[in-house]
Amino acid sequence: MKNIIIAAAITLTALTTSMANAASVTLTPNSASASISATVVKGTLSFIYSGSSVVSTIVVKDQNELSNQNYDTVADAIETTFSLPANTFATETVVDVSSDSFKADISGNSTSIISDMAYDYLAVHFGGYEVFFHFATLYPANTAFNITNVSATKGGGLSNYRVYNSDPSVVPLPASALLFGPALLGFLGFRRKNKNTIA
Repeated sequence: MKNIIIAAAITLTALTTSMANAASVTLTPNSASASISATVVKGTLSFIYSGSSVVSTIVVKDQNELSNQNYDTVADAIETTFSLPANTFATETVVDVSSDSFKADISGNSTSIISDMAYDYLAVHFGGYEVFFHFATLYPANTAFNITNVSATKGGGLSNYRVYNSDPSVVPLPASALLFGPALLGFLGFRRKNKNTIA
């Protein structure tokens, strides 16, 4: 009996140690609001989130895994993390990703993220940590997603965010496309007028 208790204690210690030293931690809150705490190599990050859509999965990564904060690089990391096909996010090529609608700098230990694009993936950089949120349904455009009470053992202040939409049918068109429609109609009208003149 004593050997079983010792073996169980050793197994529990090994599991706890491997979890504490993991480069990333996956959580499945399945809730529109929750208090989160995760320990990775960098240390422990905790925060509270609240919003209007259910968060199905949260992945907390050590910042060393993703030091490049380029919009497309973060998109590739999300695709890898969630086993999505390459180029899942049409936003990468359809819209101007320099817009604050899709990414922005934030700071402090609380923020409200509001994007004019609906999204189902959100990447938030917490200084020493990268956190990916996957929503069960599209998070509505122009609706606040709140992150508060941020606390970290090492460098965990809010830094920036990026939003991603895996459904290309709802990605807004860039301004250049809106100008193309009237130009095309004008060209067709001009061509028709010329055709009538020649006849």
